[in-house]
Amino acid sequence: MCRHQIVREALAGVVLVCASLAVATAQTAIKDISAVYAEGSVIGNQYRNDYFGLTLTPVGGGEFTKGGFISSQGKRARLIAVEANAENWDDKYSIAILADALSANPLIHSPDQYLRSVRHQFEREGLVTVQEESPLELSGLRFFQSTMKTGGPGPAHFQGMYTTFLDGYIVSLQVEAPSQARLKDILAMVTFKAPH
Repeated sequence: MCRHQIVREALAGVVLVCASLAVATAQTAIKDISAVYAEGSVIGNQYRNDYFGLTLTPVGGGEFTKGGFISSQGKRARLIAVEANAENWDDKYSIAILADALSANPLIHSPDQYLRSVRHQFEREGLVTVQEESPLELSGLRFFQSTMKTGGPGPAHFQGMYTTFLDGYIVSLQVEAPSQARLKDILAMVTFKAPH
């Protein structure tokens, strides 16, 4: 084998490796939030988002709202929201699925750090911490959870936040209910496909 032929074959190998890397990178590229938002759809009584592999199936009178939106900065979105406006206080609830681009949050290095900053913001707005950040597994994904409640008079109102990093985004489930036990029931309405 001559020297030129060896060089050509080596060059062909390098080109093949570079092409393979480019294809792999393109396949795992992080989608823009508008594309992630567009991957969500409601069919019947079920919301699915193929980008995150998640499904939300409301029960107990929960209905999808028109609350989905993309922020004006284009780096975060409320993908979907559900509310159950039952007459009985114990049957009321809401859940929203939020996505925030990791690239827009360079100082955030972990889901619990993000959740802690959100919790502190809620404390400044008058909510009281019931449970600080702790790990939780949901459909095989590691989330961090935190629970807050209203501090004023009247019936208690709890808010659970559940956060993970997924496919280039900070994904949060924001659940509101009249009790901590009910938060867990509502959280069970969300499932994820096998971890990516």
